[in-house]
Amino acid sequence: SHIKDVLHAYADWSQNKGQRKALVIYDTMWRSTETMAREILDGLVQEGISCQLLDLEGTHRSDIMTEVLDAKALIFGSATLNNGMLPRMADMLNYMKGLRPANRIGAVFGSYGWSGEAVKHMNAVLEETKFRIVGPGISVRYVPTHEDLSKCVALGREIGKAVRETE
Repeated sequence: SHIKDVLHAYADWSQNKGQRKALVIYDTMWRSTETMAREILDGLVQEGISCQLLDLEGTHRSDIMTEVLDAKALIFGSATLNNGMLPRMADMLNYMKGLRPANRIGAVFGSYGWSGEAVKHMNAVLEETKFRIVGPGISVRYVPTHEDLSKCVALGREIGKAVRETE
């Protein structure tokens, strides 16, 4: 019966047990942050981690939170706008913070033109939410270089290893 499955799922959610799953949640202006997100996802795949790429432009925050419930790692990416993160990312993180997912691995990344504050602001939210943060975050000016993209793959792999170690 489905009742037993539902009760097991509820027990896991209520205890904040994430699965071997990672989400790369991002918002982008000129596609640089999206390019980085895809490379991080590639690193996760290389480590055998089930993962999803979620673009805030086309995915509602409540649909993302449904996925967050059983994810072990959350990686957030945003371009910088007016010395902060993009409005949809600020909204997403504020919404998530209110729901208090515990025992999560987290990391941040983003791109910028003039200043790169988005990464710093996203990291502050993860600290506040008591995530286990992997790395200082990757911040790229303008379009990511081959070297920048290699760092993104490496971050994905590092998070993938951290997910496996928590099992």
